[in-house]
Amino acid sequence: MPPRSPIPAPSFRRNLPLYARERSFPAYRFVPGLYPHPTRDPKGHSYQSGRPQEHPSWSPDQWNTLETYLRGVDLFNRFYFWEAHEVWEALWTSLPANNDAARFLQGIIHITASFLKIHMNEISASQKLWDSALALLEPFKENTWMGIEVNRLLKEVEVYLLPIKRGSVPTIGGNTPSIQLVIKI
Repeated sequence: MPPRSPIPAPSFRRNLPLYARERSFPAYRFVPGLYPHPTRDPKGHSYQSGRPQEHPSWSPDQWNTLETYLRGVDLFNRFYFWEAHEVWEALWTSLPANNDAARFLQGIIHITASFLKIHMNEISASQKLWDSALALLEPFKENTWMGIEVNRLLKEVEVYLLPIKRGSVPTIGGNTPSIQLVIKI
């Protein structure tokens, strides 16, 4: 049975910028089996908000003003992996499946889910999600896309997941990759 422990708060990440206007964070980082489901359980941290509403039409060039996207980055960087996935999913599902932006977001979502599975010690599931993320993000590899230097992020995730090949499990902490957006002024 996978361990059910809280995801640690990344106090060492206080120097990372907050990109979205919303600066508050949920009461806990959801881990299945440890906490009440955030939206389905009356004790969940986002129970009243329910599932995210359908997101209006958007385009990738709007990323730096797209609050939902920026909120997902802030959640990801502070190890709210399930919550970041949920936020980004609203954007992802608002686009046709064959859309570049949809594939890009799906790749980022798969990295996020992979990290949650790492924490839950579900290594096989984490590896499958990472493999899928890599395939989805391959076309963006040499670019900065929606503010993310894709090649850099992919290399950081690959290094982070290397212990799996040696039979150990990486931990969520100081070596966990973050998303640092390239903001052009």
